[in-house]
Amino acid sequence: MTLMENDNQYSSEVEIIKEVEIDDVNSDNDHEISLVKVLKSEIASLRATNASLKIKNQYLRERFLPNILLVEDDFDARTIITEYLNDNYNITDAGNGVEALNMVRKMDKAGSNVRKFDLILLDITLPGMCGYTLCYEVKKNMKLNIPVIFCTIKNTKKDVIKALKAGADDYIIKPFQDSTLLEKVDKWVKIKR
Repeated sequence: MTLMENDNQYSSEVEIIKEVEIDDVNSDNDHEISLVKVLKSEIASLRATNASLKIKNQYLRERFLPNILLVEDDFDARTIITEYLNDNYNITDAGNGVEALNMVRKMDKAGSNVRKFDLILLDITLPGMCGYTLCYEVKKNMKLNIPVIFCTIKNTKKDVIKALKAGADDYIIKPFQDSTLLEKVDKWVKIKR
């Protein structure tokens, strides 16, 4: 924290430093050496506290926030959607349909002590397995009660009908407003819970 005098009033600026290295002081001044030791100790304590808070935060997120499986092969789209939803949801992502199906199968076989996905956000065009097939597998063959929202650039009536026939609960066309995504996700997670 630094205090700067400006017209006889003081303002405070706080800067959080993620990484800092304090070299040994080349000084004969015992006071400076003592200050450096105190600073090193404080920094170590802050790092330990920060690590502990990260662990606690992750535990609370996993235990209490709804879990969403985001199946999207486009890295930029995956990043944007995750940023929109990350404050209120745990996001697990998969870059292709086969990976996502394996994740859901493991969850289905794991038993009741494993947190299940509360929602699947799914693109149609995916490597390995298309979104329609993945949705069908999750909804029809596994008979899991997981809402599926297609989130895709495909915008024809035929695409929407095909998604609904595969078992989709909702359909969002990209590009979309973040508020639209949040409203639909909130709606289906509440229905699921």
